[in-house]
Amino acid sequence: MKLLSSAAVRRAIVAEVGHAIISCDYDQIELRVAAALAREQALIEAAERGESLHKIAAVKLFGEDYTPDQYRYTKNVNFGWLYGGGAFTLSQQAGIPFEVAQEIIVQYREEFPALTRYKRQQQDKLIRGALTPNEYRLYRSLRSEMFEYRQDTPSGRLAIAKVRHRINNLMEWKVGYITTDYGRRLPVELMKAYRVVNYEIQSTARDIMCDGLIAVMADPELASTVLLPIHDELLGQAPRWKAKRVARRYGEVMSTQFRGVPITASGKVYGDSWGHGYMRAA
Repeated sequence: MKLLSSAAVRRAIVAEVGHAIISCDYDQIELRVAAALAREQALIEAAERGESLHKIAAVKLFGEDYTPDQYRYTKNVNFGWLYGGGAFTLSQQAGIPFEVAQEIIVQYREEFPALTRYKRQQQDKLIRGALTPNEYRLYRSLRSEMFEYRQDTPSGRLAIAKVRHRINNLMEWKVGYITTDYGRRLPVELMKAYRVVNYEIQSTARDIMCDGLIAVMADPELASTVLLPIHDELLGQAPRWKAKRVARRYGEVMSTQFRGVPITASGKVYGDSWGHGYMRAA
């Protein structure tokens, strides 16, 4: 059976006669949530000014005259590194040499120290909560031991691999928990502790989206226009003569704050189908 492409699915969601499909999604919600959780001031200030957080990061990494490719690298590292990816992942996603990806990540850590600290602290908090005091002391000891060996020699790499194997044995089958601001208690395997940041940010973004949907459904003018939510996007339809105003209202109603950081939403008129908005973007 042939699977439909995403473009074909989008074109299949069609507005009623005389109506237009409208869409409202959040502006870089996951990066704004990350900035709020980490208290990364440069990104928070950009959000307060209504600027693109990806643009701010690109300027910090590559300067004011960054290229389109460098902007793409920035978007890759914003989420790839934050969610546990390293230089190898970035090099694969961006199609750049490993050494270049490594340099970008090192600079990113320096430019955004609060994000770096938040990522490290959340992983450590997860691990400490899941291990016994004796296990946690052993874990910290093993982590320290890894830095005693050189990575540029065969004997050093072998020693590091043996220590890492002991750490994996210590963590195997163990699960830690993180509780979000919305009260969700999320399980995370210790063997994949790097996922704790991903889980916390995406779960929080999802709950913000749910609050936005509830707010729209509580609005007498908007409730009857809603079609369906898709990830961080809300689809609706409205008569063409007032579609722009309704789309703007979606954005106003869904916009909110998280830990004092603006979480803004933008409404757009797509046209006859959901796919029309993506056709223009292409």
